[in-house]
Amino acid sequence: MTDTEHTILRMGVPSGRRIEPAALSFLEGCGLRVRKESERQLSAGISGLPGVVVFLQRARDIVTQVTDGDLDIGLTGVDFVSEFGIEGDDLVVLDPNLGFSSGDLVVAVPDGWIDVTSMVDLADVAVTLRERGQLLRVATSYPRLAQRFLYEKGITHFTIIAMDGGVEAAPGAGFADVIVELTVSGVSLKENRLKVLRHAVVMKTQACLIGNRRSLTTHPAKRELARRILELIEARGRAQGFYSVTANLRATTETEVAERLLGSPATRGRTGPTIARVFSASEGPEGGHWFAATIIVPTRDLQAAVDHLRAAGGSGISVLQLRYLFDEQSHRVLELNRELGV
Repeated sequence: MTDTEHTILRMGVPSGRRIEPAALSFLEGCGLRVRKESERQLSAGISGLPGVVVFLQRARDIVTQVTDGDLDIGLTGVDFVSEFGIEGDDLVVLDPNLGFSSGDLVVAVPDGWIDVTSMVDLADVAVTLRERGQLLRVATSYPRLAQRFLYEKGITHFTIIAMDGGVEAAPGAGFADVIVELTVSGVSLKENRLKVLRHAVVMKTQACLIGNRRSLTTHPAKRELARRILELIEARGRAQGFYSVTANLRATTETEVAERLLGSPATRGRTGPTIARVFSASEGPEGGHWFAATIIVPTRDLQAAVDHLRAAGGSGISVLQLRYLFDEQSHRVLELNRELGV
């Protein structure tokens, strides 16, 4: 591999009817628009990041490809990382909570099992089957997670039927008794006449960002591109909970405006208000001026902030949803550098 190839960051993005649109929309919302020239194109670039090449792959395959170093970073699901990731390998989680493609990995049984409503009941079923010389048949796309969870629930006599899709149909088709599968809306379970047991959530999952430890440690150019991506994702996620609020107030000095706003927790902002003189054609009070005060407030304090700004004499109040909110340093990048030892 040439030095030029070393500087290209290979990024995996999930393909598929359900997750691909969500992944592309998420990246675009972070200012990372994936440029695809056709729907069937499996590789693409990212606007503003010429050193990044995107490869559209199955979410579960991205885990293996990042672990093996075929991809440098990738979007996938926490469930796939837990199922296919190997402890102590080159896989490192860059951001575990991207906030989209969420779901629950659950144990579900046929609706007809009226007396089976919890994992304790299922354990009794497994014992009964064992006494008959049979094993509880569990169909799943997550054999490792399913086995571990069943053991934790005291169910030790079962057989795993590993499947790669169509798991919900297994009990109805007669080649499985129960399933362990991911559910998002629950519609597929209902359509296949299945129900989720009590205390049967194996894990909650959502999209995450992973990387190859060796690649990011040994190639500074790749690590720099990964940093830029990670910072945009982090800043975009942080901004979702904040608004920028600006109001015009009449006062004699900036200090007077500041005292009015600092008098309420709702209008103190993250670090305090930003106040600037407004040069208006209209006259202010004698010896007074117009000032524009801007504060950053969390969503929960928005109405209280507007109310206090009004009470403080504010007018022309405008509210904008923040697109990005950067801190002095990126916490995710700091965590990554500690993890990599760089």
